[in-house]
Amino acid sequence: MKRRLPPLNAIRAFEAAARLESISDAADELSVTPTAISHQIRHLENLLDIKLFERSGRSITLTDQGARMLPDITRGMDSLAAAFAETYGNLDTNTVTISTTREFARFWLQPRLGDFYDAFPQLTLNIFASENAVDMSGSEIDVAVRYGGKPSEGSDEIELYQEYYVAAVSRELLIPNRAARIEFLTKKRLIDVRWENSSLTAPSWKAWFDAAGIKDFDSFRRMSFDAYNLAFDALRRGHGAALLSRTIVRSAEFRDEFVEMEGPQLPGYFYRVLRSPQGMRKRAVRQFVEWLEEEAPRSPISDHK
Repeated sequence: MKRRLPPLNAIRAFEAAARLESISDAADELSVTPTAISHQIRHLENLLDIKLFERSGRSITLTDQGARMLPDITRGMDSLAAAFAETYGNLDTNTVTISTTREFARFWLQPRLGDFYDAFPQLTLNIFASENAVDMSGSEIDVAVRYGGKPSEGSDEIELYQEYYVAAVSRELLIPNRAARIEFLTKKRLIDVRWENSSLTAPSWKAWFDAAGIKDFDSFRRMSFDAYNLAFDALRRGHGAALLSRTIVRSAEFRDEFVEMEGPQLPGYFYRVLRSPQGMRKRAVRQFVEWLEEEAPRSPISDHK
């Protein structure tokens, strides 16, 4: 049977814009201009004689017809990508493209890259750090290491470890041979870091004081930052104590500089691994994920023994 298909460029433009809910993001993904994306979408609408998007300024919303079409088109584009990935043979088979958070990339993965490359010298890791979860369908990402809820039972996601948060202070601020206790910092400040990802709840000093059984939380002065590098600078300058993840405090970068104070460890979310459909077919990805699983229990920030 003869296939009746609109031009592939028009299909790609519609699928990318609909999936990303943005003309400009679709243009970035396909390496064309937003005008070109808009032109291709209007061309497709004219060919089909239907409206695919409702437009309001720069915002776009799928019509009911467009929403019904999108899942099948996305699956078709994924199938095409998979078919050509196999046809290309060994092209990029030794490359793993990773999306992860900036904290995991800087404080957990980066210090261990030397060991990884010693074990797998033939592989290349391309790392893209962002606090936003990347849509892995139709993208170049092979593996994502994300921070959030515990993977559900039966999920394809792989749990690495659960994060915990501790009160940390600069070693320079402490008196030698004296315990690192919050009561000794009443003239200093409690430092908060506001998380960029608002869908996750950051640890709070109030919860830490409650867990520690300390009643004078309100007597401490406070300060907050919207970036970790500013909080690190405040710690170095002796302004007070901050609630930081054990991934940070026990990292090679800070383990000799910051000290965990006496007190509770607040449970956080989980680091977990997701693999894209194309990534699950690559031997290099399997090697990288197996290495992650082996390395996480041996990490000094993990409770695994």
